[in-house]
Amino acid sequence: MSVEVVDEAGDRMTLLDIDGRLLPVIRIPGYDQVAEVRSMPQWKARDDDILICAYPKSGTHWIWEIVMMLLQGKAERVNAIKETAMLEGTSQKSFDSLPSPRVLNTHILYQDLPKDFREKHCKMIYLLRNVKDVAVSFFHHHCKLIDYTYSGKWENYLKRFIDGKVDYGAWTDHVLQWEKVAGDNNVNILLVAYEDMHKNPEVQVKRIAEYLGKAASQELIKDIVDLCSFKKMKKEKDPLEDLNEWKDKQPGMYRKGIVGDWKTMFTVAQNEKFDAYLAEKMSPSKWCTQYDLVGT
Repeated sequence: MSVEVVDEAGDRMTLLDIDGRLLPVIRIPGYDQVAEVRSMPQWKARDDDILICAYPKSGTHWIWEIVMMLLQGKAERVNAIKETAMLEGTSQKSFDSLPSPRVLNTHILYQDLPKDFREKHCKMIYLLRNVKDVAVSFFHHHCKLIDYTYSGKWENYLKRFIDGKVDYGAWTDHVLQWEKVAGDNNVNILLVAYEDMHKNPEVQVKRIAEYLGKAASQELIKDIVDLCSFKKMKKEKDPLEDLNEWKDKQPGMYRKGIVGDWKTMFTVAQNEKFDAYLAEKMSPSKWCTQYDLVGT
């Protein structure tokens, strides 16, 4: 059901609470979000399904576009947005009607996926991003989307983010669970870091193509990298966004798309406290070191 999640500063955020899991409220006429999400564990996967998984604001749109182009074998945009294939935002009927191979996406935990995905060992791409950039991007996302009814301030938001009083819960819990799952040899997961995509996108697109078993020439890879650059995605995808979802009637799914934007928001004191929290919470994580998910 829809709930108002209040933080220590008294700021309210409207979310959906489904059996203890916090999700965004998705308003689609005739769509029973609670019933659909509860039925999701029983949904049937296909052997060629591809699932893109990540905590919000980690680059899901970016990778979804890339995967769609690799499957087509050409650098052309499809006339769709990734939300049409988002597990927790669609109905089982729509899910079943998508043509194969389905490029699906989700922000939920591995344990909440349809069981069939695990049993069929479907290919999954898990995205990682520096948590400080995630926090800043999520803050702007929450402030701009009407359905969240949120108007808090950054100085209070960071505590909310740490406490997991946002959709999909705490970033630390999400990443730690997926890291544990990725260590299981029976799970077919490719790890992709947002920062690596920025540093060397052609190498990362080639990795993704090889993982998917798709031949991709260097020319195709370069064309995909160019078309999926943040500047072009922000410009060309605007017409597909529903402007009525945003407070200022301006598309907001693509904001800056850079690495290190957290430095424009975090104060020295906030950064020190956040680092101390992460050092303790993420001590079991090898990903934090390998992919610099914390940032200094």
